[in-house]
Amino acid sequence: MLRYFACLLCVTALSGEAFARDRTLLAQATSDAPPGGQMSTADAKATAKPRGSKAKAEAVTLDEAILRGLARSPRLKASQAAEAASRGERRQAGALLNPEVSFSKENFRAGKAYKVISPAQNVYGVSQRVEVGGKIASRERIAEEGVQIASLETRATALDLIRDITIAYAEAVAAEENVRLSAEQKELADDVLKSVSMRVEAAASPQIQRSRAEVERSAAAVALDGAKREREIARRALATLMGQVEADFKLDNKAFFTLSKPDAPEDPEGLKGNPDVLKLNPALEQSRARLELERANAIPDPLLSAGVIEIPSARDKAFVVGVSLPLPVFNANRGNIERARGELSRTEQENRRVALSLDADLARAGQQLENAYVQANTLKSRIIPSAQEAFSLAREGYGLGRFPYLEVLDAQRSLFAVKQQHIAALRQYHTARAVVERLTASHADDAANMLARSD
Repeated sequence: MLRYFACLLCVTALSGEAFARDRTLLAQATSDAPPGGQMSTADAKATAKPRGSKAKAEAVTLDEAILRGLARSPRLKASQAAEAASRGERRQAGALLNPEVSFSKENFRAGKAYKVISPAQNVYGVSQRVEVGGKIASRERIAEEGVQIASLETRATALDLIRDITIAYAEAVAAEENVRLSAEQKELADDVLKSVSMRVEAAASPQIQRSRAEVERSAAAVALDGAKREREIARRALATLMGQVEADFKLDNKAFFTLSKPDAPEDPEGLKGNPDVLKLNPALEQSRARLELERANAIPDPLLSAGVIEIPSARDKAFVVGVSLPLPVFNANRGNIERARGELSRTEQENRRVALSLDADLARAGQQLENAYVQANTLKSRIIPSAQEAFSLAREGYGLGRFPYLEVLDAQRSLFAVKQQHIAALRQYHTARAVVERLTASHADDAANMLARSD
């Protein structure tokens, strides 16, 4: 009997010590990390980089990542090269056809009788094909519209790159936060396992509770490993967009936790600055100019010629002029005219499709931004504190023997589930905002300035 009471006293003491440690750990594990705040020990271990890169790694802000991407992106450089090519095409479009110079020697080995009738002679000539019907003007118009389209496509590529880097940066920060959260979950699972093991060894809890705690600890370890792999994938994706091979940089998570209330429902008028919208009219005008060019190509171009005939035997010269004109008997360019007319109709319908699609994309992205903002704020202000309180009460009740272990397990899972939802909502918020800003070309001026700095 005395041994039994001694055992109970031992269990009570051990449980009290474990409960005190649990309360301390709970305060650390269930608190949200403030933006740019100090990281826990588990956080430091989870986010540690390979040896040799920690000392050299430096924090890279989103703006710096965008600037690096604009300076190194082969996609943007290819677009800029295409713009330069369009300027060369514009220069070439107004060029006239080159004249032709000819020389011929006639009757220089004729017989005596033929020489009397037609003596040997040298013919010097020059000819010029004259384009009529507005062909040159149509080509210049096509090339001019092409320069505008290429310039707008370069702007669109820069804005696409800014959007992609912004999304990749948010995903990389979210992956870092998931690693931190998974590390906290594993640390808490380890501590719960110790607490349960002491109760089982003291015969205060059944063996099955320790088995469940071990399973939960193993699941937390697997989740942590998976989160680290996802972090590596996200960082490499960001490094690729930045034009780097290695992801040897740190991330600044301050902006990730900073949310601003979205504006009123997005107005389709906001698309006016979108380069994808701005290039619709040049594309249409270019198609019209192509149709005009094909119609002009149906008009034959005359060939004007002039020359000098030199007769050495008579020491005399004569002048000759001429004009030739192709007869559009077999080829009136009807097929090309029909093709250009079809291309014009296709461009008109494609422009309508793009306009409708962009309107729908803006409305959808605006709604997603609003939903993510509301969800993130609700999780932070209401759901996470409630889950923390429920978990705290469950741990306290379990330590006092009032609640079974399943209550603690459910509360623990719920707490970390809502924290993961909060991180996901933040990531969705930044993704949706990047899409909205791309559609409305909010960073058009910033892109131009960054392009100037990257040159």
